[in-house]
Amino acid sequence: MVSKKDQVILSILQNGARTPISEIAKEVNLSENGVRYRLEKLEDEGYIKNYTVLLNPKKFGKHTFAIFNLEMEPKKTNESIKKLMQIDEFIKIYQTTGQYSIKAFGLFNDEEELTSFINNHLLCEIPVQNYSVEIITRSIKDSIYYV
Repeated sequence: MVSKKDQVILSILQNGARTPISEIAKEVNLSENGVRYRLEKLEDEGYIKNYTVLLNPKKFGKHTFAIFNLEMEPKKTNESIKKLMQIDEFIKIYQTTGQYSIKAFGLFNDEEELTSFINNHLLCEIPVQNYSVEIITRSIKDSIYYV
């Protein structure tokens, strides 16, 4: 479990991963070395997975966001997962319970590109028994885990 000061440090970084250590130190009333030590410890213990930049897909022409519900051929699930991981259009892939054992989230320029992807790539290269595709029409809440 992280301390209250560590939680404040993590919260500051979640709001801006480029926040200077000097600024964090002032806000949590620690020395810069104290903050560095705590950050190293949080990284080593796995609380911090990565420092990253969140890009806006629409600025890159990706206006269609789709959720793929995939029912895989049971004997080929592991092989299928490896193939799915190679597909650049998929930005997130989860193995789940229920009828559809895989949920994959993909970004496409438009619905035409999505349809082409389904017909020429997904259904031809991946052993899918059944599938459904849902297009996201509006984002209501899109967040990550916050402390």
